[in-house]
Amino acid sequence: MADKREKTVSYRRAEYLDANWSDLETNLRNALKKLKTIAERSLVQGDQFARVAQAGDGPGGGLLLHITTETPGEAASVVPKVSASSSGLDLKTQKPPPDGEWLDGDAFLYVNTQHVCVCATAVHDSAIKTFLWDFFRKAKLGDNALKFELMKVADINKVKLLKAQGVKELEIRASLYAATASYESRKAHFPSALGAAGKHVMSILKKPHDVTPDGLRVCLTLKTDARHVKDLTLGEKRIETLAADAVNSFKEGDDYVILTKTGQRISPKEIFVRTKVAVEKDGKTVRRGPIWKELTKFYDGLLSAGILEQ
Repeated sequence: MADKREKTVSYRRAEYLDANWSDLETNLRNALKKLKTIAERSLVQGDQFARVAQAGDGPGGGLLLHITTETPGEAASVVPKVSASSSGLDLKTQKPPPDGEWLDGDAFLYVNTQHVCVCATAVHDSAIKTFLWDFFRKAKLGDNALKFELMKVADINKVKLLKAQGVKELEIRASLYAATASYESRKAHFPSALGAAGKHVMSILKKPHDVTPDGLRVCLTLKTDARHVKDLTLGEKRIETLAADAVNSFKEGDDYVILTKTGQRISPKEIFVRTKVAVEKDGKTVRRGPIWKELTKFYDGLLSAGILEQ
C-alpha cells in the first residue's frame, strides 16, 4: 500500500463586487482558452514562478486546477546522515535537478461557478487569489474579472449544516456575567443552552442571579457517549438540539464552537468548512488524480446536503 499524507480540504466562495457580472469558473475557462501553453500559463511573482501545471474538467462539471510554485536556481537544504555518536551536524545544499526546479508549494482547486474547494501545500489563500488576479490580468479579461475575494463561509445556514452532518461536540464558552445576563433576559422563554449553563453554575456557587461581574468563565463541553450504545441515538438528537439552540439564540457576548461529525467547525462569526483526507504522497505534495477526486467528493457532499447556494 502506498504511503499516504493527511491533507486538509477546505471550502471558499469567490464573491464578486458585482455578483451579476460573472463567476470564477467562467473567468478561469476564458483565461485558459487565451493562455494555451505552459509558458503562457506561467507567471513571474517576485523571485518565484507560479503556473497552472494542469487543468481539466470535473466528472460532473466544474473545473480542476493544479497550481505550482518554484524558485528558479534555488538550492535545497539537506540534513546529512551522521553516526549515532555525533554531537552535531552541518547542513549541506543540493543544486536543483538538471531537468527542473525544486517545488516550493502547490495548490489543487476544484472550481464550480463561485464555489472553490482547495487543498494546498505551503501556499496560502492570499497567494492563490493573487495568482488568479495576475492570471486574469495576463489573459486580458478586464478589470471586472479581478474584482473578487476568496471568502471563508459566513452565510451558510448553520442549522442546516449541523443537521446534515450531525454534531460530534458542542462547547459553550462565556463569562459567568454574560451567561447569567443572557439567562435573565430570556427567562420568560425556554432558556438557551448558555443561559441554562450559567444558571446551573450560579446555583453550585450558591449565588443569586443578580448578573454581577463574577470574574469567572463558563466552559461547558458536551459529547455523545459511545459506551451507551442503546442511548446513543437519543444523545445525538439532544446534542443536535442544544447546538441548534446555541445558534438560534445567539446574542452578543455568547460564544460557542460546534464540531460536526465530518470535522466542520461552526462558531458565531465563521464556519470553517473543511475535512481531512488521506492521499498518496508524491514527494513534497500528493498525487494529483486522487486529490482532485477528493475535492469533487467534498463538493458533492456539501451540495447534496443543500448547504451550497447556487
